[in-house]
Amino acid sequence: MPRHYVAREQLCLRATTDYWINAMDGQPFFYINQEVDPGLQATLRENLVPFLEEQVPISPELQARLDADPRQHRFTLVFDREGYSPELFAEMQAKRIAVLSYRKYPGEDWPVEEFGERCLELVGKETVALQLAERGTGLSNGLWVREVRKRSAGGKQTAILSTDYRTDYTRLAASMFARWSQENFFRYMRATLRLRPAGGVWNRIDS
Repeated sequence: MPRHYVAREQLCLRATTDYWINAMDGQPFFYINQEVDPGLQATLRENLVPFLEEQVPISPELQARLDADPRQHRFTLVFDREGYSPELFAEMQAKRIAVLSYRKYPGEDWPVEEFGERCLELVGKETVALQLAERGTGLSNGLWVREVRKRSAGGKQTAILSTDYRTDYTRLAASMFARWSQENFFRYMRATLRLRPAGGVWNRIDS
């Protein structure tokens, strides 16, 4: 394989990308290696989603909910801004798969008055208090999604989007920010076990 420069390692390494798929507690689930990396969106469409559709069973109870409620989803994918695409979100919705991701180009800040303090229980059972607000918003392709924003103590607003129309918005926020458990996992691998990705790049997806 040709080599490319990896800024983190300051070396030229194999031009491959490992996509690590993790459970919500940050533990590794499986990974996909791409020798010629088409990007996160294509990997979701062509590799990850077909695998999960085949491997994730639908229980009779879930099938009944899917039949009764057109907005019920099979499972949720959580990923970062690299996968942001209104078209991809619509494709996943048609497959009854919910998505949860950061919003690109969120625009103007929301008024401070819209935010309220909410207590979130994280995957590890810790409880944190965050300033949260929610709106519905239409994307460029007309898809209507939920937008949840977190306001930091310094006033910075972080926007996340989801096509999960049933889960409480505090749980959506907790699921999105739970990706830090993955960051901590990989940091531990680097610092303690001295492990490195073969191509110098890790991309993380929750399922």
